[in-house]
Amino acid sequence: MRFALVGGLSLAADAGSLFLFHGVLHVWLSLATAMAYGVAFVVNFGLNRVWVFKANGSVVSQLRRYIALVLANLAVTVVAVQALVWATMPYMHAKLATAVVLAVLNFFVSRRWIFQ
Repeated sequence: MRFALVGGLSLAADAGSLFLFHGVLHVWLSLATAMAYGVAFVVNFGLNRVWVFKANGSVVSQLRRYIALVLANLAVTVVAVQALVWATMPYMHAKLATAVVLAVLNFFVSRRWIFQ
């Protein structure tokens, strides 16, 4: 339940930032998507480490693994959002659909590899 709540908070930070960067400031969609993802990074790692998984291992090694996951997620997110937009899906719907799929995968990766 905590993972889902943190995911929701991270998604809100991500989607809100995407709306600000692309919808308000008109930053190029791919760049805006990447920037918004960076905002969510800080929210997600901190809350997952301290509150969800209550990890007490090395922050540095956890951060390295988390960064690897984030980079993979970033690549998938940027490509998927742009592809779905090209397929006529509104950009916010594309972002949310991509985030839902990645959230499920990320729980298992986080529990078994990052915050073990």
